Amino acid sequence: MLTPGPSPRTMPGLASSPAPPLVPGRDCGDCNVCCIALTIDDPGLHKVQGVRCANALPDNRCGIYAARPGTCSTFHCGWRQLKWVRPSLRPDTSGVLIRLDRRAVAGTRVVSVIFTLLHKDALQADGLAEAMATAITTGHPVFLEVAGQPGYTYGAARMDEVLALPVQLRDKTAMLDILRQALAEGGDGPARPIVLDQRSGRPTMG
Repeated sequence: MLTPGPSPRTMPGLASSPAPPLVPGRDCGDCNVCCIALTIDDPGLHKVQGVRCANALPDNRCGIYAARPGTCSTFHCGWRQLKWVRPSLRPDTSGVLIRLDRRAVAGTRVVSVIFTLLHKDALQADGLAEAMATAITTGHPVFLEVAGQPGYTYGAARMDEVLALPVQLRDKTAMLDILRQALAEGGDGPARPIVLDQRSGRPTMG
């Protein structure tokens, strides 16, 4: 069962050092999924996940682009960073937001690949299973997040271990069956409201 994700932090920026170069030819365009789906915790901007940033214009451009906080200017999603992620997985068209993050796994902070499914149809996104399989075969911890209602934590679970055998067998059907079950459990699982402490800017659970 998916459990509530960790306490939301500033949008994870470039998670590895040095950062992967951006994939040539892939620009954000009018995609602003990261301005909605993620919690932004910055001295200059506080916003909980699932809520559209107040600075987003009707055409999805940023109204404070030239002066946007560093957490925004340094963030790039996995679609822009990882060349093995298919073009079809652009977040605004696929409903899948991929990002890199350093998080503790078995007591060690390693670069993990996080797949956030923004709606139930995202499971059908072209290239999702293949991207997860590639991340797993290259040895990265893989996490699945299921977006909940705005302002609440997302359901989260580590998936590389449970998907290891289907990936090894190249069994896409089995992979999708496991992901379908995880998506259903994540959507029905517990979620906690996120309350940003305006004094410190640190996100806390309500």
